[in-house]
Amino acid sequence: MELQDKQIDDSFRRDTDKIARDTQVRMQTYFDTLLSMQGAFSIKGELSRTDFNTYVRQLRLSERYPGFQAIQFVRRVPDSELAQRVAAVRADRSLQGEGYPGYTVHPASIRGEHFIIEYTEPMRGNENAFGLDLAALPTHLRALELGRDTGMLIATERIILVQDASGQPGFVARLPLFRPGMPVQTIEERRAALTGFVAIVFRVSDLMREVIDRSLLPQLHLSVYDAGYLRDGGSTPPSLDNLMYDSAGKIGEAAHTPLKNLNARLTLNVGERRWVMQFDGHGGGRYSRNYLAIGLIGGAGSVISVLIAALLTMAGRHRDMAETLRATVGEQRALQDSAIVGIALIQDGRIMRCNRGLEEMMGYTSGTLTGCPSTVLAKRGSEDPFQCGADGQRVHSELELQRRDGSSFWCMVNGKVLDAAAPGKGCVWVLSDISDRKKTEAALVEAKEGLERSLNELAAQKANVELAHQDLSSVLVTLKQAQASLITSEKMASLGALVAGIAHELNTPIGNSLLTATALSDMVADFERKLADGGIRRSALDTHLQDAKTACAIIASSLGRAADLITSFKQVAVDQTSDQRRSFALAGLLHDTLATYAAQLRRANCEVKVDVPETLTLESYPGSVGQVLSNLINNAMLHAFEGRAHGKITITARETGDGTAVLRFQDNGVGMSSRILHQVFDPFFTTKMGQGGSGLGMNIVYNIVTGVLKGKIEIESAPDKGTLITIILPLRAPVQEEELAAS
Repeated sequence: MELQDKQIDDSFRRDTDKIARDTQVRMQTYFDTLLSMQGAFSIKGELSRTDFNTYVRQLRLSERYPGFQAIQFVRRVPDSELAQRVAAVRADRSLQGEGYPGYTVHPASIRGEHFIIEYTEPMRGNENAFGLDLAALPTHLRALELGRDTGMLIATERIILVQDASGQPGFVARLPLFRPGMPVQTIEERRAALTGFVAIVFRVSDLMREVIDRSLLPQLHLSVYDAGYLRDGGSTPPSLDNLMYDSAGKIGEAAHTPLKNLNARLTLNVGERRWVMQFDGHGGGRYSRNYLAIGLIGGAGSVISVLIAALLTMAGRHRDMAETLRATVGEQRALQDSAIVGIALIQDGRIMRCNRGLEEMMGYTSGTLTGCPSTVLAKRGSEDPFQCGADGQRVHSELELQRRDGSSFWCMVNGKVLDAAAPGKGCVWVLSDISDRKKTEAALVEAKEGLERSLNELAAQKANVELAHQDLSSVLVTLKQAQASLITSEKMASLGALVAGIAHELNTPIGNSLLTATALSDMVADFERKLADGGIRRSALDTHLQDAKTACAIIASSLGRAADLITSFKQVAVDQTSDQRRSFALAGLLHDTLATYAAQLRRANCEVKVDVPETLTLESYPGSVGQVLSNLINNAMLHAFEGRAHGKITITARETGDGTAVLRFQDNGVGMSSRILHQVFDPFFTTKMGQGGSGLGMNIVYNIVTGVLKGKIEIESAPDKGTLITIILPLRAPVQEEELAAS
């Protein structure tokens, strides 16, 4: 009895291990399919609906490995692009001539982004899932976010499929897709690069029906529970809420009585979730004791001879061994046929036996490969590649084989002598289809070469940019030097104009003084002649004295006027050349500046009105302020009154009370258009090019006000409305860096 119990327990353990292993292998096959689809998306970036449909049909999963419900593509859609995406799907006529006019996103929800099922294959039977917004379903949304943040394949918890009316549990495994070329090393990078997911949908009862041998169901009961995500501990206790599969019937309805001590508990990792498989053995021919043999042996112990008892015992053992052998052979055959690889025993160049996986891989029907020469697997005209190595060593290589329909594909081939002591028994060969890997490798090589070419082009462009940058830097230095020279020339020209004006102003008083002095000299000579003649009357003497007094007054007045002009010129000239920071009255500086322009203003028939308090004092740079006023006066005379016989300039200044003063310079001239106003401070911009305008006057004003004086300048103008320039200056200008260094 103990031997039978041990055999029963061993058989039970083999059955449970096989079911768990077959389940893991079958799901890994599906997950590998998702990996291959991920590779296709990463190469092309985007698969059309036609490409997706063709790719899924070429896999022939429903024929080779049935048990899944659908394969899907889930697109990530920002809310701002949702309406555009819906319109694009409705207009997609690549598979249906009428498109999908009834396509809608459901359930409707308002959120920042949506995860919408856009492709589903096959479409028949899965119409309810088409357009489903997974972001609105918390169970699906958590699995999507885990897949996005980890970059791994993630399965959902137990769900009821929207396309399944039976109410049986299911789950969905999804693999994230990222935009090609974008980094995905961190969570933030993966979130930014995510474009969608590829998914495979399962109804668990269909999956397990393809895995479990139906002959085991009467003697073995299986319950599958979802214990939760591994990152959460995966320790949810079994209950009806997380029951994924019940082999006895509809979930939650079956009742069974397991055999004592005949149970097992195994775990699987399914898309980062822990599945618990609970096995219980039932009474029956497979797991029950052979009480008949035991009774015969016990009853014959007192009646039949020891020889008969021994024969009966031997017969029972032979029967058990035969049953065990048959079960083992059946298990081995089932194991081989369920494998996703091809397995064959080849002896003397002929296929002695092979599993169903090899027949499906090569395109043959069941049983037709047995007995065929092994060369039918190789490309036409090539030598037989299925020759084991000398001395029985293992053979490992990659071969290009040919299917029955003539199409070729790549396989990983492993061969080993069945019995090293008897090589004539043949070799066992295991073949694994690596076509998808080869295509991916080729695509990666091509992408690498393209990237290297792009890097070389980028390096060349970078070198060109650096050369251009050097050239531009040289040109910029030259332009700055030219600008500095032009600004200096402009200042010198302004000073030259100032000198010319002063010379003109001095001409009148000095000329008057010279004329009066000449007349006085003539009167003195006449007086000396009369005195020499000895006949001078008192009236003549009085007249001579009165004329001399008048001449002296004229000479003193004219020379005083000349002295005032020279004093103003000296102050203005010194301020503009030395530009030392000092305290000065703005009204006095304005008076001196206007005095130097008196002749030009009279010739231009321009009236100047000044309203500046005598008490307004600045501690600043009078030379710079004078330069600003000179440029504004020159600019007004050159541009403002063109075509007009008379002009008026109004200069006002007021202290604001917040440590600043506002200086307003206004004319009633022709004004400026908006285009000219926009460019008025640009260097070298002038409307009088070749007519006395250098294009630097207002640029110098702007640079002095904002740079040297640390103030602000604004300008308002309109055609025929005149121009108003507002300058805001600090009463105490900051000390320049040059003065700080000198001190």
